[in-house]
Amino acid sequence: MSDTPRLLDLFCGAGGAAMGYHRAGFDVVGVDIKPQPHYPFEFIQADAMTYPLDGFDVIHASPPCQAYTPMSNRWRVSGKATKVHPRLIEPTRVRLLGAGVPWVIENVPGAPIRPDVKLCGYSFGLRVHRHRLFETTELVMSVPYSCRGWRDHVGVYGDHPDGGRLWTRKDGHAPLRRAASIEDGRDAMGIDWMDWPELKEAIPPAFTEHIGRQLIQAIEAAA
Repeated sequence: MSDTPRLLDLFCGAGGAAMGYHRAGFDVVGVDIKPQPHYPFEFIQADAMTYPLDGFDVIHASPPCQAYTPMSNRWRVSGKATKVHPRLIEPTRVRLLGAGVPWVIENVPGAPIRPDVKLCGYSFGLRVHRHRLFETTELVMSVPYSCRGWRDHVGVYGDHPDGGRLWTRKDGHAPLRRAASIEDGRDAMGIDWMDWPELKEAIPPAFTEHIGRQLIQAIEAAA
């Protein structure tokens, strides 16, 4: 039997978080209700809200973020929202609290999670901000939070990469532009296996590699 710790990756998408945990030293199993043909590790198509949690050393969950993004909130407040997105963070937390193992919930700033760790791509030398919050049962140290270095920054958002302007900054820096190509977006994110629709929803593996290494230390210390 392998001594490698096992991690369950709920709402796994195409595996941005999974790759980071794998690099940190975990054996990763992904679960998502949608097919994920590019997921780089063992994948099970199932409902993350009902999939059994037993048999894992750590659980990571990335519930859909659309209900919590600033743009969705603006549309909802204005009454112009055309789609109601599920709010799954709270019920996910309830499930994980009963799992009996360390866990992590990841989501966007503004989501109802405790900001134990706040990460920015610039802190890892990436060309995207991709600000994300992580709530975790373990003490995990953040890296210094930095949003500097706009010269080569790109946005990995939208229907397709085209290099077009996304918005103009008010501080004198160059406007934010969308990645010019799928290769440009992959380079900015540190991901080389996803297509554009997957990439724009992903988090950089550098984030969870950082968290995963500390989780493994916590597991080993508790053994």
